[in-house]
Amino acid sequence: MLSYVKKHPLICFLSIHFLVWTLLPLLRHSLPMDSIEAVVWGQYCDLGTNKHPPLSGFLAYWFYALGGGRHIMIYALSQVCVLLGFVYIYKLACNFLSKEKAAFAVMLLEGVIYYGFSAPEYNVNVVSLALWPMTVYYFYKALQGGKNIDWIFTGLFAGLNLLNKYVSGVLLLAMLVYMIVDKSARRKFLTFGPYLTATVAIAVVAPHIYWLWRHDFFVISYFLGRGESGGFASFPLLKHIVYPLKFLAAQMVFGLGALLIYFIATRKAEKEAVAVSADDKLFLQILGLAPLLIMLAVSMLGGIKFKSMWGFPLWYMGGIMLFAFFPRYITENVKRRLFVGVYIIMLLMATVLACVYTFNKSDKLHLNAPEYALTIENLWLRNADGKPFKYVAGDVWWTDNVALYAPSAPKPVIWGDIAKNPWFDEADFNASGALVLATGKEEYNGLKKVLDNLSEPQIIEVDCKNPVGKIKRKTIYYGFYNL
Repeated sequence: MLSYVKKHPLICFLSIHFLVWTLLPLLRHSLPMDSIEAVVWGQYCDLGTNKHPPLSGFLAYWFYALGGGRHIMIYALSQVCVLLGFVYIYKLACNFLSKEKAAFAVMLLEGVIYYGFSAPEYNVNVVSLALWPMTVYYFYKALQGGKNIDWIFTGLFAGLNLLNKYVSGVLLLAMLVYMIVDKSARRKFLTFGPYLTATVAIAVVAPHIYWLWRHDFFVISYFLGRGESGGFASFPLLKHIVYPLKFLAAQMVFGLGALLIYFIATRKAEKEAVAVSADDKLFLQILGLAPLLIMLAVSMLGGIKFKSMWGFPLWYMGGIMLFAFFPRYITENVKRRLFVGVYIIMLLMATVLACVYTFNKSDKLHLNAPEYALTIENLWLRNADGKPFKYVAGDVWWTDNVALYAPSAPKPVIWGDIAKNPWFDEADFNASGALVLATGKEEYNGLKKVLDNLSEPQIIEVDCKNPVGKIKRKTIYYGFYNL
């Protein structure tokens, strides 16, 4: 067994990683919020959602449905994305490093919190962990070989990036920057390849763009709104400094494990004189660092507060760049320390997450969602005089769980505002009525300002029980709209 691990370190690592981060989340009773949203979005097969482009929702719903509605399928989907990313990072790394170093370049990413601790929560960011290295791998192949098939794949995955998350545009911009800066790459503009890539990418994204046009591009407003620009009213210039520094600091903290593993493992190793060529260094620098620098520049110039989780895919080149720019001879002692470091940090992150899942009583972790959804549906059936249960409105967590698990599969109208859910038919929503849910009286009164004909609130209590038996009771306010 030990000899097999030594001979095939990457295969063993990928297998262990997949098992740990797929099985560990089963300690929680309810799916993560983002995962529930994705499945709910996907079941309607719309070309957009109220937050993101549709790709992550499609993938979530197909996996969930094929797995018979089992939670493990969503956790497995997250790890499929991570492993696809790892495989393509390895394939990319083999262009710059030996196969042994390429394998360790992948394994080092276990020290990046996005690839382990945060990855069980399937969302658009997790999908980016796969799509970014896939795009860059075919981009590099296209530049080197000039084959049309590689330009086509580059365009395909570039389009899928945008169909997954708009902020992925920073990667595509970095690719364009490289083609402008590098002399050899710049000559490719005189060939058919880059235009083939652009054509394929546009073709992939075009249905979503049409959907956006049909819905007044309102999703773009959500995207721009997520990058907060408020705060620092007394000293507005400070946000142009503080926001980018906070985003940069967050990314460094989240990737600190990988840096520690590498430099501790190689602290006594002899430096290598030669790593990668100057041309390849430029490629790694621009494709590895430019996306982060672009985001920092936008944050600084606009005074925009980016969410730290938007940095999910930024570390995809991290392991490759460590070996390329800080080259060391990989002795047996170094390999041993790298192995130990990788698996220690996996164990530490898994232990922390297991404790969170086991002892935390949050409804976001331990809601018995199918039982809760059935309770809500029964409230409707007892009060609706035979009307079908078509819509549930209000708080996103409590509505989406009903939408996913209730037998009638009502559509969720988030915050009861049809303008924020424009793919639903407003006339049908008003005619059919809805059951409205909120987590407090103040929140419910806020919904009454949106929904004129909303009844006075009533309350129910639901139990959330974690694996060690601790129970938390949650009070939910509910009422009926146009009923």
